[in-house]
Amino acid sequence: MVTKVNNPQSGPAQAADGPQATADREQMPPLRLSLAEQAMRSGPVWSLAHLRLCWTVIVTFGLVLAAAGLLFSGGGAAVGAGVGTLIVGLFFTVSTVIIAKAGQKSMKLVMPTALGTYVLKIVALGIVMVVIPKDGYLDTRWMAAAVGLGVFVWLGAHMRYVWTAKIMYVDAPAPSAAPAPNLSKGTPERPNGTDSA
Repeated sequence: MVTKVNNPQSGPAQAADGPQATADREQMPPLRLSLAEQAMRSGPVWSLAHLRLCWTVIVTFGLVLAAAGLLFSGGGAAVGAGVGTLIVGLFFTVSTVIIAKAGQKSMKLVMPTALGTYVLKIVALGIVMVVIPKDGYLDTRWMAAAVGLGVFVWLGAHMRYVWTAKIMYVDAPAPSAAPAPNLSKGTPERPNGTDSA
């Protein structure tokens, strides 16, 4: 394990295992990125790319749930499932778009915008819940089921997108003029004279 130690007399942090390990790290070959990866890396931090996958998954979920509602409970259940699914999609999309726009302008706007958007959405959702008649054509139980399950479906799709996206967490080192280490000579010598057994 390599630990970093700061020595005020030696300048920047150096590896605790000595100058050989530091030199080895400095001679690492440069990271080679494809054009697509470079485009993703140089793209905006506040991406809306996940919305396509999330909407595809939530619409598919809504259609399946509406078909089940139609089959088991009638047209009101299908409408309720559709409205519930739409509520989930709009709830997440509004947040994503507004927060992304705020983040592109200033990082200081992200937290107040996110909190303000959340409060406004909860108030709007409360108004929708009060306005919808409980004894009307729309089956509120199927709508509630669509909202409850739809949240997990949307979050699952979003997590799937994040887990499979190529996201650069650190900047890749710039290509240097130093030659790459020649590994064809065999195993590199271990520091401190230790041999592998």
